[in-house]
Amino acid sequence: MTLRLLHRALLLTLGLMLGTAPGHAQGVYKWTDADGKTHYGSQPPTAQVQGQELKLHSNSGFGGDNGTKKIPKDTQELADGMLKALKKVDPKPPPLDCTVAVGNIHYQADLMLEVGQKNVKDGYLTQAAFDANASNVQRGKADASVGDCAASTGAKRAFYQCMTSDRNHVTGCASKHKP
Repeated sequence: MTLRLLHRALLLTLGLMLGTAPGHAQGVYKWTDADGKTHYGSQPPTAQVQGQELKLHSNSGFGGDNGTKKIPKDTQELADGMLKALKKVDPKPPPLDCTVAVGNIHYQADLMLEVGQKNVKDGYLTQAAFDANASNVQRGKADASVGDCAASTGAKRAFYQCMTSDRNHVTGCASKHKP
């Protein structure tokens, strides 16, 4: 499986990260800038900007019509904002470090799988929808190795370099570099 399939699977399961257990959750903040544009992020806004910490319930998720429970509008808006934020990447990634890049890919894939299983349990995602995406995430994770990274060239190498930054998400790196 190529990293492109991992990217597709991760895009489909990206919103599953919203339902992380409190032990894995970071604060999520929402604020509006001086131009009236709404932003979301894991860091609180500066003291000069008013923002609010959003409370995510442990059973929140992003399953669209895939589950039996309706996703609240504010949760869907948060998911959309987070997806937009996760597509952004640092303009100057650090030098390629295959061990770090692969570790980041594996961690993000494991987290999405864990949250996906929780969302199935909580009714936000059907087992069939989870299974369809989980197999692609698992295959993509298995294909992402230090050896594959070291031998990579072109867009694939740029993807791994992008994933060397702990600030980047696989969705953003894959969108930018299309491995």
